[in-house]
Amino acid sequence: MSRARTALEMPLPKVLTLIAVQAIVFAALGWGLWSLTDRSEASFVTFAWWEVGAGFALATALIALSAALALAFPQYAEWLVRSQARQYPFLKNRISLSAIVIISICAGVGEEALFRGGFQTLFGDYTPLPLALALSSALFAAIHFAKPINSALIFVIGCLFGGIYWANGSLLTVIIGHAVYDIYAIWALQEALHRFGIFDEHEEVEPENEPGEPLQAGTARESLLGRSNAPGENQ
Repeated sequence: MSRARTALEMPLPKVLTLIAVQAIVFAALGWGLWSLTDRSEASFVTFAWWEVGAGFALATALIALSAALALAFPQYAEWLVRSQARQYPFLKNRISLSAIVIISICAGVGEEALFRGGFQTLFGDYTPLPLALALSSALFAAIHFAKPINSALIFVIGCLFGGIYWANGSLLTVIIGHAVYDIYAIWALQEALHRFGIFDEHEEVEPENEPGEPLQAGTARESLLGRSNAPGENQ
């Protein structure tokens, strides 16, 4: 049985539980790596209202950029959606907005704690900042087990989060930015996968076309921002 089929047949509560456990493990590992740098354990995550505001501002900018690129390059947007179908097989059966929020919060907390608070901080003590940022972002991309082009995009996003974390020193900012952006990204991906009928096709979900070639399904303007159900609405 393939990994995709296994994930598809796994009950959603079990999927959410595994994601939550992963987030706890990642956060603990991140805190452990931070502790190795002899920094104050209490300063691993701090709270201030400006950090919260900066996190939401970061998420808003990423969502606006993603939406603009999807509208400007609809064929590329659909190609990227198709390329992620195998990575998110559990989206075949629509999940609720509350489940998306749980997944996104777990990703934001666990991944930022480990890769920015942990690896990037530790690497930064022994290597120049650009190298520390690149190494932690490469690890961040690698754990997603995505296709090369998607891995490259994840690497760039990792560098962005890492750069912001280095600039303002706030782990909370990148956690919030990551989590809120993921809420939009997962919801939009789910809507697009169903709008394009990818899960209903009898062909492999791997995209057969390279970006820029004629698409097999969907129209030119059916991008991530096309007409869709409201977030959280099930069919």
